[in-house]
Amino acid sequence: ALSDLLRSDASVTQTGSGPPRPFVKEWKTADLVQDLDLTRDQRSFERGRQAFIDAQCILCHRLGDDGGAVGPELSGAASKYTVRDILESILEPSKVLSDQFQNSTFFLKNGDEVTGRVESENDSRLVVVTDPLKSTRQEIRAADIQDRHASKLSPMPEGLANILTKEEILDLLAYIQAGGKREAAIFTPRP
Repeated sequence: ALSDLLRSDASVTQTGSGPPRPFVKEWKTADLVQDLDLTRDQRSFERGRQAFIDAQCILCHRLGDDGGAVGPELSGAASKYTVRDILESILEPSKVLSDQFQNSTFFLKNGDEVTGRVESENDSRLVVVTDPLKSTRQEIRAADIQDRHASKLSPMPEGLANILTKEEILDLLAYIQAGGKREAAIFTPRP
């Protein structure tokens, strides 16, 4: 009964590991905001999907039948956010942080810091996921914690789109807006 799901997870691993791509540009929202109207139609589904893979979005975000579950699910992103909001979240992931995905930083009495998402917590200890892709966890005794703050940095790294061209980023935005659906009007050429 789970064979389709298991096959799709295997394809994520296979498609998410291609050769490294060269640096293109350190993209800023201002570099692309004037071109956002170009994401409305006649975009390339294939290039958008490949950008989703190459920029490593697929490792953490689920879109349609593909992707991970570490970050927000993106199939309905276009119904909640503008294309500019989506662009900003890709290029400036720490600008707006959702409480649901925000990490915490723990300052320990020995001077160490631990940053991650709290997986479990009780009066004597807590478990922090420090690397969700590798499922790395660290257990901390509550008595060892000096202070605790919400992290101001997104768990999503900056610069993931710096390997993409402008056209690839516009296709990526269209791909996300279309919910990863090849048949979406955004990919259909005008008559």
